[in-house]
Amino acid sequence: MAILALNQSTKSMKGYDPIKLTEKMESIVVDGNKRKYAKLSRPLRFYGGTTSAVEVGCNLRCKFCFSDKPVFRPQSTGKFYTPQQVFDALVKGASRYGHKLISASASEGTLGRQHLFELLDLVDQSDYIYILETNGMTIGNDKEFAEQLAQFKNLHVRVSIKGTNQDEYHQLTNAIPTSYELPFKALKYLIDAKVSCNVCVMISFSDEAGIQAVEKKLFETHPGLLKSLEKEHITPFPKVARRLSENGLKPNSIAFKGKVVNL
Repeated sequence: MAILALNQSTKSMKGYDPIKLTEKMESIVVDGNKRKYAKLSRPLRFYGGTTSAVEVGCNLRCKFCFSDKPVFRPQSTGKFYTPQQVFDALVKGASRYGHKLISASASEGTLGRQHLFELLDLVDQSDYIYILETNGMTIGNDKEFAEQLAQFKNLHVRVSIKGTNQDEYHQLTNAIPTSYELPFKALKYLIDAKVSCNVCVMISFSDEAGIQAVEKKLFETHPGLLKSLEKEHITPFPKVARRLSENGLKPNSIAFKGKVVNL
C-alpha cells in the first residue's frame, strides 16, 4: 500500500500554482541577464562526473528536498552572476576535475530564460554538454520554451517528476494537483522539438501500482522515455529526515550508500 494513500479527491485539494510561484521567484533571483547562485562550481558524481553550480530559487516546495537556503530562503541566499561568470567557473572546475558535463542544480534550472539562453550559447561554443535540471513546470506551460531550447546543440534536459500520480504529487509538494501534468507536457514538447531529454520519477513514496501507472503514462507520452527512465529514491540527509518528520511523511524506500533500501 502506498504511504500517501488519500481519502479525498484531488478536486477538493488546494495548493499553490507553480507558474505563479515561478513569477515570484524570478522577481527575486533574476536581474536582467543575471541570476542568483549560491556556489558556482562543485564536483558531483552524477552522470559519471559533473561540475555543477548551485542555483537559487525554485517553483516547487518539495517536502523531501535536499536543498535548503537556495530554495527556502532565496532573498538572503547567493549573489547575482552573469552567464559568462557562471560559464567560466564551470569550465574551470570541469577542467580541474576532468568532467565533460556541466550543470546547475539544487533549485529550478529554467528560471531566468535570458540568463539560461545566454549561458547555453556559451556552452555551444565549447566542447562541454550542459545538463538542464528541471521539474518541467515552465516548459510544460509554454511549448515555445521547448522550441527555443532546440537551437542549442550541447544540451540535455533532465525532467524530474515528483511522485507517480496527482494525489501523491500534491502530498509531496503542496502544489495544485493539476500541475502534475506539466512535466509530461514538457517531455512531449521537448521530444517534438527534438531536444535531447530523459525523465526521472521520485518513487520513494509510491507503491508498485503507482510505479506501473506512471510508467504507462510515460509510455503513452513517448515509448522511448522508459528506456532512459531514472527511478529516484530519497537520500535521508539529516535536513531531509527532519523535513519529512515535520510533514508526517514516511518513505517506502531510500537510497543509502549507493543502494536502494526498502523500509
